[in-house]
Amino acid sequence: MKKAALTACSDPIPGGRLQEITQVADILREEGLEVVFPSPFWGSPGPGLVQPDPLLFAEDENGPAKVDAPVDSKSKAEGLNSCFRDPETAIIFDVSGGDMANGVLPFLDYEAIRQSSALFCGYSDLTTVINAIIARTAKRAMNYQIRNILYDHAAEQRRYLRENVLAEKIPTEDLAVRFIRGTHMEGKILGGNMRCFLKLAGTPYWPDMRGNILLLESMGGGVYQMMTALEQYRQMGVFEQISGVLLGTFSKMETENLHPTVPDLVMQMLPDNLPVACTRYVGHYSDARAVVLGQETRI
Repeated sequence: MKKAALTACSDPIPGGRLQEITQVADILREEGLEVVFPSPFWGSPGPGLVQPDPLLFAEDENGPAKVDAPVDSKSKAEGLNSCFRDPETAIIFDVSGGDMANGVLPFLDYEAIRQSSALFCGYSDLTTVINAIIARTAKRAMNYQIRNILYDHAAEQRRYLRENVLAEKIPTEDLAVRFIRGTHMEGKILGGNMRCFLKLAGTPYWPDMRGNILLLESMGGGVYQMMTALEQYRQMGVFEQISGVLLGTFSKMETENLHPTVPDLVMQMLPDNLPVACTRYVGHYSDARAVVLGQETRI
């Protein structure tokens, strides 16, 4: 039986989310996978129930818990390494998010990752881990939030998990891409969360952007935050290197109807000949779909 591992490389997880993680594990078991919880993340799980490391969880049912020490990034990295070193691990879902995932990068065993057939999946702050894996191993990884199988599009997302994610059949047609300039783009899709991807700038974990597609999405941030992030990409020379930009959703900008929009800002900053496309299926909404990063793609 193939294994699916659940990891948490980013911030301490709210204790109230423990039941969600247990539900995710149960669904994966129903799909025929053995679910594993690496001990540096979760302690010793009992049957069907995760027993959390108290330092991993930010609160419990009684409210915020006192955390006496920061979560150990090296230990979290070793938990992820153990998943990649296990030849029976088929897929790894990171169920965390926030700010701290880049702390694991210096401690990852990139040779083990290179040799592994396991596919790493995460989104938002896990943009850092996804792109570091691509940069250091030339392997692909997946921008995907598995917890969406529990929310308001649960039935559709459960089917998508079975037929697409676990089967590793992720056609770009599912993204319903709409071009606002140009008609096509090709290359490896790189990036993800606009803010989190910039954490890799100036580090050994920044991927080679030349001839590739820049994917951008964001949950928070208003117009000024979008402008300053895009300006940093421009000053780094990214817009002169890439073959196109694929824009996902920008939750705060969209829900508050802020202007100018991110597509407007991008069109102002990019070279005139660079293709730009949009999709509503990449980002922080619960109907989001998967995108494989780090493999040659034509849109």
